[in-house]
Amino acid sequence: MKYLSLIIAFIVSGIALYFTLINVPLHQIYNYLISIDMKWIIISIVINYVSFILRAYRWQLIVKDIQPINFWDSYHPTAIAFMMNGILPGRIGELARPAILYQKKKVPISSGIATIVAERLFDIIVLIILYGFVFMYVNIDQNYQMEIWGYTLSKTVLTSLAAKFFFLFSILIVCILCINIDYVRLKVKKGLLFISQIFSFAGIRVKTFIRTKCLDVLIDIMDHVANGFSSLKSPGRIIHCFFLSLVIWFLVAVSYYVMSFGCKELNINFFEMCAVLVMICFFISLPSVPGYWGVWEAGGVFAMMIFGVGQKEAIGFTLVNHASQLFPIIIAGFISAFFTGTSIFTSIKKTAVEKNK
Repeated sequence: MKYLSLIIAFIVSGIALYFTLINVPLHQIYNYLISIDMKWIIISIVINYVSFILRAYRWQLIVKDIQPINFWDSYHPTAIAFMMNGILPGRIGELARPAILYQKKKVPISSGIATIVAERLFDIIVLIILYGFVFMYVNIDQNYQMEIWGYTLSKTVLTSLAAKFFFLFSILIVCILCINIDYVRLKVKKGLLFISQIFSFAGIRVKTFIRTKCLDVLIDIMDHVANGFSSLKSPGRIIHCFFLSLVIWFLVAVSYYVMSFGCKELNINFFEMCAVLVMICFFISLPSVPGYWGVWEAGGVFAMMIFGVGQKEAIGFTLVNHASQLFPIIIAGFISAFFTGTSIFTSIKKTAVEKNK
């Protein structure tokens, strides 16, 4: 199964990269890349690194009620995790932080995973809010249309999607609140277990498959979400983490925007760049090779062309932006692994064993 997912990831990345680069000669892309002002790239990297430091601090707050840790105990696992996501398939870095937390602080694996779930939910909520706000208020040409893989995208379609994402955001918040109520969660679990009984007529093998591969997975997800937010025992800490999430994504957007200052013929304002950021985040949620190559570029180029940026300029900016966002964090992760002497792969293997017990 893991080999199949890896094959799908390479196919998706390959197709995305092909359609991104197909219409622009490589020498034009190269000439544009070397014309970008390095000064603004460096400033962008610094701003993005500040947002990364805030990520580590946010995770420290989330973990704090389970096991008090200092900033460096939070920073090093975060850097190592992001580094692993950048160089290894399957986003295995998501297991790195719970693994290192277990190795260094003996925090139970399930509790460590719950903190990652809580952190990801903060990010998802902020991105959905940002998507809805940006695409409802950015200026998109009324006559804009783009054909992509047989679908026609227009301003009407994009603003309609924004409204739907706001609706999904509301549903998500309600579901999270309900899941954190023990009585509601217990009733949902009973309902899911009842569903497995309905399939008794299909035989023991079908019933077992539905129970173990579908329903138990849903129950596990609910428990992780509940445990993740229950670790934030005070409303004040939840508000603090949410505010940090807003600041983190604001700084990432600023790092994108600052880099555009050094790019020729790139007329795009801050809110439009926020839309580019959100679109890239949605694209990199697709299966892809390590480092999100291909899907990152497809999302960035697609979003920038919505705002009238030429394809050559969009490709050049997105490639440099991708590299500047990814490689400094990979380097930081290797440095953290070296100084902490963390046996990453061994601890992740132990994590998988503990999780499956």
